[in-house]
Amino acid sequence: MEEFKYVIFQLGDQRYGMNLLYVNGMVQDYHITPIPNAPEGVKGIINLRGDVVPVYSLRERFGMDSRIDNSEKSLLITQSDDMVLAYEVDCVVGIEEMEPNRINRMPSIASNEETTFMEEVLHIGENIVIAISADEVLSGEMKMRINQMMEENQ
Repeated sequence: MEEFKYVIFQLGDQRYGMNLLYVNGMVQDYHITPIPNAPEGVKGIINLRGDVVPVYSLRERFGMDSRIDNSEKSLLITQSDDMVLAYEVDCVVGIEEMEPNRINRMPSIASNEETTFMEEVLHIGENIVIAISADEVLSGEMKMRINQMMEENQ
């Protein structure tokens, strides 16, 4: 039976998931260097094993305060559309193996232009977790602005 793996993470009181295929790693001990005039949601850059990687706040994308005051805050290092990007989250809960019958498409009533990145609903025990798409979190324009920022700061 085919199974799918998701990284489960927390933002505020809510848990979310991201397909493990898009997550290259998780980092807990990091220092973000702020970039002046960075695009909205971009907290800055980190040095990841010699590579400069932009950090994007998923809290800000979800309309929450972007500041995280806990020792478990983490970065999900992702690869999407030839861009390596770190998403900052409150904490990583773990990795869940999901059987296809426990994964549903996001209901159309909950889908709109602002939620297109929320692609699936995962049934984990008695809980429902929304899975987000690393490819869809940022608009094409935002990706272009981040790439431009990275080129200007090299």
